[in-house]
Parts: sequence; structure tokens; C-alpha cells
Amino acid sequence: MDSMRVLAILAVIAIHVAPFTHDAPPARIGLTWNLPTIVNQLARFAVPCFFVLSGFFWAQRTADPDRRWPVTRQMLQRLGFLFLGWSLIYTLPWDSGRLLRDWPASYGDILARNLRWISTHKLLVLLQGAETHLWFLVALAFAASISALWLRWGSWRSLLLLGLVLFALAMLMRPYVKLPFGIPVRFNPRNGPAFALLPFTLGIALAWRAPSPVLFPRQWQRWGIGLFMAGTILSAAELTWLRVSYGRSLAQDAVFSTMLCGLGAACLALGNPAWLAQSRLARLGPLVLGIYAVHPLVIDVLLPQLPRTRGMLLDVLALLLVFVLSWGVSNLLARTRWTRFLVR
Repeated sequence: MDSMRVLAILAVIAIHVAPFTHDAPPARIGLTWNLPTIVNQLARFAVPCFFVLSGFFWAQRTADPDRRWPVTRQMLQRLGFLFLGWSLIYTLPWDSGRLLRDWPASYGDILARNLRWISTHKLLVLLQGAETHLWFLVALAFAASISALWLRWGSWRSLLLLGLVLFALAMLMRPYVKLPFGIPVRFNPRNGPAFALLPFTLGIALAWRAPSPVLFPRQWQRWGIGLFMAGTILSAAELTWLRVSYGRSLAQDAVFSTMLCGLGAACLALGNPAWLAQSRLARLGPLVLGIYAVHPLVIDVLLPQLPRTRGMLLDVLALLLVFVLSWGVSNLLARTRWTRFLVR
């Protein structure tokens, strides 16, 4: 699972670095099935996979109803510290391209601009923090809280149905918004519980109802590969239909089939195949949370200093460099008592 989490965070970094878009002329993501679009959409398994695994281990720890709220409260406290700590860090300016244009005056100007934006977008900041990627922490907190409260009176099946309904509404607000029954909104429905609750509850269902992955590892591996391949093919079909029929971008945060990709990746990881279990990537697993938190900062500092037109090889190197530097910063933070909470 540590290896899969590392692969998933590499996928998240690939979405944010947007490799293969810096040739001359630059390639656009989402207009056609070019290489940047394919990479962008293949990487979308990552966030649902994180949610499924989170739900699975939450369910294992809370199988005893008396432990459900204490475990959830501990989880929420940890997520809250992470969210507040990194929101404060990302309030500071990090974009080296803008900072170096008129240093040091630019630092104060950008900081003042960031503070104004925060003061005028309070609700958005509560849902995604001072940096967009922190939405994951808030969404995970929503998913765990709703699950703990719902399961006091309801069943996991009704919770799964609630997650499915919320996810369907999120799809109608985003990729399917141009359908006759689409729901146009001015916010991203990814923020909050609408996106997170379904994969989190799928993780709960796996923990409580599926055969043990320890006893039936090959079965889990087959499920994982099958679900991932089916999700990939169906996602491509969904996106192509939306593009042809409604002019929607091929690059979406998720469509319905994306959930199958995330579920498949999680099942494969839980099946513990030897090629993943023995991978050197597993050693980096404990720092995945830190890599997730710090990589936008590394992107802001590093990428503006690279050539605007850099070709495929340099794009791949930039992706790997962001990952390595993010791991390095996380490792340094993990070694210090006062900053360890930011990455663990």
C-alpha cells in the first residue's frame, strides 16, 4: 500500500506539473486525446484511491462502535492541524517568477494580495485552504464525520447510497452540467463531501463486507486490475461522449468511471502483489502526506525558473525533480520535533 500511495502522489504531481505541454507550440490539455490529456486523465485514479484506502482503514479501526467517535475525533484533530498549518504556510508568497520581478518589494505586495483574497473568500478558504490542493483534507474530514454520525443510526448500505447520490449531484454540477438536467453552480462541488464520501464509503464496504485481502490476495489483485482497466476504458468513453455531444473538456477532475479506477488501484494495493510489496517505493510511503502537502510550494519555486519551452525530456525531469525535492523537504520537516506534525 505504501508503494501504491507513492505512485498515486506521483500521479497527483503529474496533474499539477502538466508535463508535455511545453513544446513549441504548447500543447493544450483537454481539447483532444493528445499525450498531455492522456497523462492528465490516467492520473485521476489517485485521489479516489486515497479516499478508498482512508475509508478502509478507518472502518477497520472503528469496527467496534464504541471506538468510532474517539478514532474519528483523533483523525479530525490531525486533519485540522495539517489544514491550519499548511494554510498559514501557503498564505506566504512562494511563486519565484513573480517574487524575482521586483524583489524585495514584490514579497510585501504579493503577501498583501494573498491576505486580501483570503479575507474576501472566507467560505472558499474554509473548504480548500490558502492553496487549492488542501481541499482534500477538508473533504476527508467531511467524509469521516458524516460516516461516524450516519453509522450511529443507519447502515453502511444507506451510507453508500448517500455517497452515490452526492457524487451523482457533483457530476451534474461539473462534467455533466450541460445536459438538460445539469445543475450549474458557481463553486467546485469537489470541495466538501460530495466527491469524497462515495470512495470513503466504498473503503468501508471493502473492510466490512469483502473477503479478507490477507486470506484472498490474488482475488483482490484480480479485482483491482479488472476494475482499473474497466474504469480507464469507460472514463475515456464518457469523456469522449461529453466532448462530442456537449463540447466539454476531456480534462475533468472526475467522471463516474473515475471511481472505478480509484477503487481498482486500492484493491490492487490491498491485495499486496509482490512487485508492489517489494518495491523500493514502499520506503517512501510514510512521507506521502508530506509530499502531498509540500509539492505545490516546490512547483511554485522551481517551475518558473525552467525554460518556458522545454521539451518532453525536461518535462519528465521536472516532474521527477518536484517529487524528489518534495520528498526532501518532507524528510527535513519530519526530523524536527516542531514541524513533524506537518508531514506525518
